[in-house]
Amino acid sequence: MVRGDFMRGIVYLCIHKKLHERCGMSKIMEKKAFFRLIGETYHIPKPQRIIVLKEMEQMKMVVILGTRRNNNIKVLPLFADPEKDINKFYEQMGLF
Repeated sequence: MVRGDFMRGIVYLCIHKKLHERCGMSKIMEKKAFFRLIGETYHIPKPQRIIVLKEMEQMKMVVILGTRRNNNIKVLPLFADPEKDINKFYEQMGLF
């Protein structure tokens, strides 16, 4: 894995964790709320927000539930917590 890909993965893990904090018990979120979150919190420009959503879907972090009428996404369970597993990430980056 290239270092840039790994760092992108770390940012996606942080976004994924924030989604878990913002979602209710159903873990369903409107796409509009998702786009607002990544725009306001992570300053991702509007044209790239759909790319982030598609990449997170490919990484099995979210599932897109619909395109027109059902404009929701389902946030899948956390598989790595960037705050609790920080030592693992440091080791993978070669920091110690």
